[in-house]
Amino acid sequence: MDTAVKTNTNRQKKEAIVEELTANASKAKAIVFTNYEGLTHKQLEGFKRAIKPLDSDYIVAKNTLVLRSLEKAGIKVENPAELDGPTGTLFLFGDVVEPLKKLAKVIKEFNLPKVKFGILDHQALTSEQVLKLATLPSRETLLAQVVGGLKSPIFGLHRALNWNLQKLVMTLSAVVATKPALAVAAAPVVEPVVAEIPAPISEPESASSEPAEPETILAETVEEKQAEQPETPASEQPTENVKSEGGEN
Repeated sequence: MDTAVKTNTNRQKKEAIVEELTANASKAKAIVFTNYEGLTHKQLEGFKRAIKPLDSDYIVAKNTLVLRSLEKAGIKVENPAELDGPTGTLFLFGDVVEPLKKLAKVIKEFNLPKVKFGILDHQALTSEQVLKLATLPSRETLLAQVVGGLKSPIFGLHRALNWNLQKLVMTLSAVVATKPALAVAAAPVVEPVVAEIPAPISEPESASSEPAEPETILAETVEEKQAEQPETPASEQPTENVKSEGGEN
C-alpha cells in the first residue's frame, strides 16, 4: 500500500515537472542545456536569483523528463546523447543576451557549469555559439544603437532644412536691405529731350520774287550802247561815202 502511494506520488511529481518544462520550452525564445555538476546548491541558487529578473529560469531535471517535455513542445533534439550527465536547463523568455552574460560570468568565476548545446528558434547551437552570443551587445544597447541610427538621418535632414530656411531668410533680408540702393543705382538716367526746331524750308528763288533793281541802274546810256555795237566793216560801208571819197580825189 505504501509502495503504491509512493509510486503515484513520484509519478505525479514527474508529470508536474514535465508540464512545467513543456510550458517553459513552448514559450522560450532560446534554451541552453548545461552540466551543473560541481556547483554547490548555494551557487546554483545564486545563479537562479541573478537571472530571474531577466525573464529567465533555470531548472534541474532528469534527462528523460527534459526530452519528454521537448517532444511535447514540438522541439526536436538531433542527438539526445548530448544530454548525458546531470542537466540544468536555462530557459530564456525575453532578451537572450543578458542572461547568457550572467551564465558566462558564473562560468568565468567557477569554471562551471559546462554548456552542452543550445536551441535558438528551433536551430541547434554549439557550446561555442552559445558563449559567442554572450559577447553581443544587450537588447537595450542594440535598440539604442538602432534608434540612434534612425535619428541621425532625421537630425541631419532637420539641420539641412533649418539651414536652408535660415539661408533663405538671410538672403531675403539682404535683398530688402539693398533694394533702395539697387533701385537708385539701376534707375536709368533720363536726359532732357530737346525738341529740335526744323529749319525753315527755303523755297527756290524765282525771278519774280527778287526786287527789281532801279531803272537807273539797268538803263544803258547812248554811249554804252554805241560801244557795245560792233564796228561795221569797210566793205559794208555805204557806197555813197566811197564815191564821194573818189570824187574828191
